[in-house]
Amino acid sequence: MESFFVSSSTGAMTSVLGKLTTMLSDEYKLLKDVRDDIKFLKTELEAMQAFLLTMAHVEEPDHQGKLRADAVRELSYEIEDKLDKFMVRVDHEPSSTSDGFRKLFSKSMNKITNIQTRHKIAKDVRNIKSQIKEVSERYARYKIDESSSKPRKVDPRLLAIYKDASQLVGMDGPRDELVKWLRTDEDESAHQPKVASIVGYGGLGKTTLAKQVYDKLGANFECRAFVSISRNPDMTKILSTVLSQIQNKTEARAGSEDLQHIIDKIREFLKDRRYFIVIDDIWDLQAWQTLECALLKNYCGSVIMTTTRIHGIAKSCCCSHGDLLYKMKPLNVADSKKLFFKRIFGSEEKCPSTLKQASEDILRKCDGLPLAINAISGLLALHRESKEEWERVRCSVAFSQGKSSGTDAMKYILSLSYFDLPLHLRSCLLYLTMFPEDYEIEMQRLVHRWISEGFIRGEHGEDLVELGETYFHELVNRSLIQPVGIEYDGKASYCRVHDTILDFLISKATEENFCAFFGSHSKQDRRIHRVSLMGNEEQGSVEKLDLSHARTLGAFRYDGHKYFPTLLDSSPLRVLDVVGKWQMNVCQQLALQEGNR
Repeated sequence: MESFFVSSSTGAMTSVLGKLTTMLSDEYKLLKDVRDDIKFLKTELEAMQAFLLTMAHVEEPDHQGKLRADAVRELSYEIEDKLDKFMVRVDHEPSSTSDGFRKLFSKSMNKITNIQTRHKIAKDVRNIKSQIKEVSERYARYKIDESSSKPRKVDPRLLAIYKDASQLVGMDGPRDELVKWLRTDEDESAHQPKVASIVGYGGLGKTTLAKQVYDKLGANFECRAFVSISRNPDMTKILSTVLSQIQNKTEARAGSEDLQHIIDKIREFLKDRRYFIVIDDIWDLQAWQTLECALLKNYCGSVIMTTTRIHGIAKSCCCSHGDLLYKMKPLNVADSKKLFFKRIFGSEEKCPSTLKQASEDILRKCDGLPLAINAISGLLALHRESKEEWERVRCSVAFSQGKSSGTDAMKYILSLSYFDLPLHLRSCLLYLTMFPEDYEIEMQRLVHRWISEGFIRGEHGEDLVELGETYFHELVNRSLIQPVGIEYDGKASYCRVHDTILDFLISKATEENFCAFFGSHSKQDRRIHRVSLMGNEEQGSVEKLDLSHARTLGAFRYDGHKYFPTLLDSSPLRVLDVVGKWQMNVCQQLALQEGNR
């Protein structure tokens, strides 16, 4: 199954390579020139796949790199479509696994007895070869010096650390709750070490809350440190920074000592001291385990506080009896309004009545997420009197299209979560853009669609449904989807996507041409691979859709059943998902049409 894996980042490249390998098997008698051309294709496509894998880990690629990645991804889909269309012409059986493809290919080749069909295959292969050469030569002609540097963005967590307490809203209650728990009484437990882990998705204010608690209690400890880490941390540098702060030195000299020596020095220094250390934004369990080696748990009433977006890591940090796992909550309605209006007008009372309705709709969209509220209020503060601008933002599907620094910060923080995912989970997450906003998505249905798309990477006979459920719970664990319908075993049977995260995902899906959207997101000059009809599109626009390259069609609350068969007549669909009262009608018509082909 893995050889036919499809990814949002690499397109159908891995799948195509698997199929080309199958075609080169000795049991298939291809024309000699065709076999040589397929060998060339395989070599070139392997190089292109390596390029796409590299680009998948570049968070902000230059414009030329992005264009080239788009071109290579599109080429992979086109090649796979040509391979699959050829199979469909010969035999109507689907191919979803490597064995299935091999059997289908063998069956197909046995039916090709006339030289005309063989030469048609040769022509298609030469055409693909020509396209590959054109893509490679085009970007070689316009290659730009990659050493040219781009301005570095300021990590918004740094701004959160130094934010004036007077500007904060809704932090007093959580701060006081944590402070009360961390303060020790004069009894036996006063000397016990305490660990508190703050967990929640990006933008809830975990860093801000940790800094508030740190400032409130820090003076009561002999030494302290506050360190933010990244998705790919340099542990030697991070621990050097911890050592520098607890020793109250001005700078850390990372690289002058090995990791084990730094850990030994930290443990020795903390052995008999009461300390307060905050490790902000932990992404990786191994990073925490390394840090834990250094943070000696003495019996001086010391405190370790961590923040993370991943529940599994938060639980690992709080593995001892008496530790605290604190789940961040969104702001309530009153605090959301206070933060929003304070940034724009100074107070809610100063907001013009003409903007009241728009502001309520925008705040509903932000759903209590401080980062989203700050981002949008920062954007609207520039247009205090413009009702048109407020309406534009209110009607916008994705706040992330704005140009304010706050919006950029929101996108940056969500990007951290996205790029921390392995490629297969990125594809699974992006697929959630196929569902309407606020839609409760059933886990089993979602997993089966992931499998149909080729997103589930099964090895050694693994059960794909069980593996898909593992993927689902991993996204819940990373706070990227919200669990709904918690069962007796503590696991969710449904999920929904936070509006702000959905907006970000729509932006990424548009960038990578993963899914087509109607309205401001759509790019009419790009081929459609996946499209989801939400029921609010104009019938004329839907009828004009070119689905000749579509792999997936979803339809929600949709009554366009009369022209669905015509719409799908020439499309190489792998997944069709129709929801609503016309579901059976559409499926029956499509089955009848397929039988008449």
